[in-house]
Amino acid sequence: MEIIRINDKISYIAATEDPLSADVGIIRDGERNWLFDVGADRRVLELLPERYHVVLSHFHPDHIGNMTKISRDSVYMTKNTQKYTKIKGRMVHGDLRIGGVHLFLLPSSHAKGCIGLEVDGEYAFVGDALYCKREDGKLVYNAQLLQSLLETLRRIDAPKLLVSHHPGLIRDKAEVIAELEAVYALRCEGPDIVLEAF
Repeated sequence: MEIIRINDKISYIAATEDPLSADVGIIRDGERNWLFDVGADRRVLELLPERYHVVLSHFHPDHIGNMTKISRDSVYMTKNTQKYTKIKGRMVHGDLRIGGVHLFLLPSSHAKGCIGLEVDGEYAFVGDALYCKREDGKLVYNAQLLQSLLETLRRIDAPKLLVSHHPGLIRDKAEVIAELEAVYALRCEGPDIVLEAF
């Protein structure tokens, strides 16, 4: 396990399968240090000696498992994440800009109450927000949430998305939007778009 550098401000610790642990983003913005998610693999803790402002993308255990073990200055999350975790912190209700960091809400079929973190309009951490639910071996997108997610992705400046659990983390935003638009085009009657798992 190591810290992988993207540029002078952004690094990350890659996701693991055993134990299941999300990618952990590390952002240095002037005198502020940020973590985007904290993962669940205890080895992450060995690489994080400093205190951080923490942004929790959502409440799933692979993203928040190390939370009680992290030295932190503050925690940013949605009310849904707070409801499920009981962690105290600052609620994010909309766009929030602090230095070169932009926090924003991400509608998602994967989990209610997701947050993204954009850095200098170049890269945006999106956690698992691009993913859908899995039900009975099928992929399920809520059409309304998918439409809102597409609108949000078009609105942010960053051309590159940092997608948790994606090999290499970095995805081109234009490609992601094209893929999600193709899924949205399959909508029919009813609130959900259901696809065969591949």
